[in-house]
Amino acid sequence: MQTHTLAWRGYEIAVQPEQNEFGAWRAKVSVRKASETLTEFRPETVQPEWLNEAEAVRDGFEWGRRFIRQKMDAPADTL
Repeated sequence: MQTHTLAWRGYEIAVQPEQNEFGAWRAKVSVRKASETLTEFRPETVQPEWLNEAEAVRDGFEWGRRFIRQKMDAPADTL
């Protein structure tokens, strides 16, 4: 599958949509700063499966931005 990327607040969010055996879409999300990967995860949401690839990509970017906001708002000693 194609990887979709978004530069946001000095970070790079990479989303790789994946289709499961039932035809539903999910996203694998990776957040990087420079060349260091900070996290990689599959979001677990109330609606973890999407009907199409575009919805999964959009959701992956939302989860990536949420992660970055939490990192930026965290006290410096917890980073």
